[in-house]
Formats: sequence, structure tokens, C-alpha cells
Amino acid sequence: MKKTILLICLLFASGSLHSQTQPGTWELSVSGNLGSVSISSETRGSYTSSYSESHSFFSLALRPGYYIVNDLALEPEVFWTAIEGDLPSFSLSGNLSYNFRIPDSQVKPFVLIGYGIGNAIPVFQRVFYRASDKFDIPVLHLGAGLKVFLTKRIALRTEYRYQRYSYEQTYHYDSYNYTIKTKENFHNVFFGFSVFLP
Repeated sequence: MKKTILLICLLFASGSLHSQTQPGTWELSVSGNLGSVSISSETRGSYTSSYSESHSFFSLALRPGYYIVNDLALEPEVFWTAIEGDLPSFSLSGNLSYNFRIPDSQVKPFVLIGYGIGNAIPVFQRVFYRASDKFDIPVLHLGAGLKVFLTKRIALRTEYRYQRYSYEQTYHYDSYNYTIKTKENFHNVFFGFSVFLP
């Protein structure tokens, strides 16, 4: 068992830092978060009532990136969120990222742009509640971040991301119909890690 772990560590530590973003290289990235959301309200007037509710959640973003040319990668992304007491939500995105080289540095800045579609909308900028039974909620991604290499094959990944969700809902009340179109803009920070495979 110890020999297997040592072999895996040597595999990840081999190779040059700049070879990680050459054509044909794969970058497997994972980001996630775990938390809870609590809501409470109180009504006072002719009668008093109170309400409180709490839900735990877990979100996971998986990105199998592939470098098509030096420093430029296609990063399809699957974002999955599970919320206590609710159906899970998903979004699928296609991202394009570019990495900048800094000579003799373990840090690589990057920028990304992407577009996707899913069945959820964010609440409180972090929790994604399922809003549709179809994949009909588009999302635009624009971001920038840093990859800090711990070894030549493993990097911590931190990124800022602007996300815009747009969706519409149609309501029917007796003979009256109306549609609400909404655009939500979010500024988020993601933390995770990347593993580079030759």
C-alpha cells in the first residue's frame, strides 16, 4: 500500500510546470461547498405568528478540462446541488479558459468565459434551488482566478466568477395570464483543486 501511494505521488510530482498547459493535457478540477440556510419570520398585528426553517446543502462543480493549444482549455462543467428536503439541481456549462505563464512561478493566473443551461436558480448567491423540471434556465459565466501549484501535477484553484441567470415564469389566474422575466447577476468566489494528467 505504501509503495502504491509513493508511486502516485511521484507520478503527480513529475514533469515541468509549463508542460501542464500544453495541447493534449487534461485538467480535472473540483470545487465545492457545504453549508446551511435558515429562514425565520415573525408577523405581528391583530394576531402574532412566527415561522422558521433550516436546510443543509452541498454543491459540487466538476470540470474535465482539455488543453487544445498552449494554455487554452475547453472546460465542460457539471454543477450539482443537493438541498435537504428538495430535489437536486443541475447545470451544464461549456467554458473556455486561458492560463497566463509567469516565468519561474508556481502561480498561474487564468480567465474564463462560458455559457450553460440548467434547472436551478441561485438563492443567497450560493444555494441553487430547483426551479424547473426542464433544462431551460441559461447561465453566463465570466471569471478570473489563480492556480497555485503544490506539486507539478496538483494545484489549488481559486476563482472569482460573475454569473448571470435569466429565466421567465408564466402565471395563470382565472382568465388572466402574465409572464415575469428575471435576470439575476451574481459575484461568487470558488475554491477547489486541479489534478493535471499528461
